[in-house]
Amino acid sequence: MAISATSASPSLDQLLATASHLGALGEKYAAQTEAARQLHPEVAHALLESGLVNMLQPARFGGYETSFSDYAQVIRHLGSFDLSTAWVSGILSIHHYWGGLVSPELQDELWGKNPETIFTDSFMPAGKAQPVPGGLRLSGRWSWLSGTPFASWVAVGAIAPYEAGAEPEYMMLFLPKDSYTVIDDWYTMGLRGSSSVSVEATEAFVPYHRVFRLGRGMQTNEYPGQAVNPGGLFQIPFVPALALALVAPGLGGAQGMLHRFRTRAASRIPVFSGQRQAEFALSQTTLAETTVEIDMADGLLKRYAAELDACAAGQATLNESDRMRLFAWRSIISKRSRE
Repeated sequence: MAISATSASPSLDQLLATASHLGALGEKYAAQTEAARQLHPEVAHALLESGLVNMLQPARFGGYETSFSDYAQVIRHLGSFDLSTAWVSGILSIHHYWGGLVSPELQDELWGKNPETIFTDSFMPAGKAQPVPGGLRLSGRWSWLSGTPFASWVAVGAIAPYEAGAEPEYMMLFLPKDSYTVIDDWYTMGLRGSSSVSVEATEAFVPYHRVFRLGRGMQTNEYPGQAVNPGGLFQIPFVPALALALVAPGLGGAQGMLHRFRTRAASRIPVFSGQRQAEFALSQTTLAETTVEIDMADGLLKRYAAELDACAAGQATLNESDRMRLFAWRSIISKRSRE
């Protein structure tokens, strides 16, 4: 089931139905995805056709500008089927959110001719950049760019002076595909299918409109893209919004594990026991305690996303204390999901 990116914003039920179809494919081809270290071609095709990547994209490019609550539930649901599929879907979707914050000229360059254009990123400030006439000259190597096979652009980090004589600042610089080299170095135990490889650039010229001055924006919550994307989605503080993508997939994975354990225990009869595993006191205790832990994490995830939505609606603000609290919630959600 696919949703056109040019249609009206779909309901949560529609998004979840699409996620169920994509997730089932991800689960079906999980072994092949792990072996190839990137999503199986059928899963990749289904993801790009599903419209889920467009959940947080600016509406002027056909995106849905859906709520963060809906986004979190969709990615969590995907995670219950296959973690690599959920991770890539969540990361690529969240990029469409923060792509709406960059300069209007860069947004038009990314999506004006093809709204389906995808970029991936590495926030590591591993680049070395020097101001030159009209922009910056960038070199460096960056790791953990999830979903790189889908991308025709990358955004990579550096701490450098924006112009000659200025103080260094944190920035993200956008490079088209012909300006960087992909390094296939993603060999891990987990999330193998996310293809979170490295990229390298040497003396790449980055014109100023492709430079996103993230450090300054994080201090003021003012970004050039807000001028053309006035929706509440793009008024939310950057880090709490972006980091939601890092916790929703893992929680879904924990919920999927719990479902599989419950299903298996209901029919499995251990050797010499004569009774189903679900009837063992230890299994029942484990199931009960794990269910409560995961339910608590799910409740925190929903509260977290609801706070972002309240901020988007102008009903709340996120001061420093609020952001610290959300940071703690992310830690708890991740910890409960992992355990």
